[in-house]
Amino acid sequence: MSTLIFGLGFVVFCAGIHSCLQGSADELEQAALLPFADDPQAARNMTAATGRVCEHLVTVTPQREHDPEGYRLRA
Repeated sequence: MSTLIFGLGFVVFCAGIHSCLQGSADELEQAALLPFADDPQAARNMTAATGRVCEHLVTVTPQREHDPEGYRLRA
């Protein structure tokens, strides 16, 4: 019984590894550029240095100032 469970676990593990490794080269390249996605200047510098374009730039929105009244429960 334990051999069957081990074998089934091994098959599931191998299937998971196989599915994780199926990404295309373009997807892997874009994943490598994600650390530069929140800084447009760094993304431009990386593009100039490597020729790779970061397609997913993130626009950072400014956060509100800390409002202590907003976190207080009123009973």
